[in-house]
Amino acid sequence: MKTILAKKRNIFLARLFLGQFPVLISTYLFLSRQFLHFSLVFQLLLVVVNLASILVIVYLTREMRVRKFEDDELVNPRTNQLMFIGLTGFMSIIGLYRGMTAAESYQQLIGYITSVLCLIIMLLLIWGLKYYKK
Repeated sequence: MKTILAKKRNIFLARLFLGQFPVLISTYLFLSRQFLHFSLVFQLLLVVVNLASILVIVYLTREMRVRKFEDDELVNPRTNQLMFIGLTGFMSIIGLYRGMTAAESYQQLIGYITSVLCLIIMLLLIWGLKYYKK
């Protein structure tokens, strides 16, 4: 059991450092438009790093499926659903706050629509708990 957890932890860490961080950093560079100020060589290098990160994410996801980490006894679907209920409730509150404090009417509309959608998703998740098999 300890070897399975150690392998699982190692795969998660490799997936995080080799797959997720480079994609997050390059997304930040792209969205902040700093990507356009780099030299052509560095832009090409960043594209290659992104492609390699995507390949690492795909490979490690397949590796996790082969080892059947999703069917682990440590992962409780009910607990995950409760966490998503809390997350969507929090996002609904943030959307409602944004709708009430925004100065522009389109920002208010976006905030209220976000709040309503998150509230609907939260209610559906709560309703799904009723049908959860114990």
